[in-house]
Amino acid sequence: MEQLLLEFIDTLDASLKQVQKDAGAGFASLTISQFQYLNTIHALGQPTITDIAKHLGVTKASATGGINRLAGLGYVDKTQSSADRRVFYVQLTPVAQQLVQTKFDALKAYEAFVLSALSETEARQFERILTKLVHHFKG
Repeated sequence: MEQLLLEFIDTLDASLKQVQKDAGAGFASLTISQFQYLNTIHALGQPTITDIAKHLGVTKASATGGINRLAGLGYVDKTQSSADRRVFYVQLTPVAQQLVQTKFDALKAYEAFVLSALSETEARQFERILTKLVHHFKG
């Protein structure tokens, strides 16, 4: 089982890297953490830095640093609130919006590729197992 699990992880990693490579520019330069920030901003719309920190379970200082790095890369814009100068709203730039959409499209294609190797029954079992594992990892 150990060897099979290692082989699965290696294969999954290589496959995802290929999907990212095929998707084009932008993917290679971002870390998993940075993608989590982009996904969070996409999901929340135009959140504040506090909203992002709460959603990701990080400190506001950590979220500020992550957002500033993404702003420096041209993936997000920060807008100061006119009502409260301490508050900043964050939104994805058009480049980041396209990157997030490309990522979702690539993941859908990868999902179809994985599911093509399984019967309907196996796909349902696989989904239940993945759900169970995710809940176990989250504690």
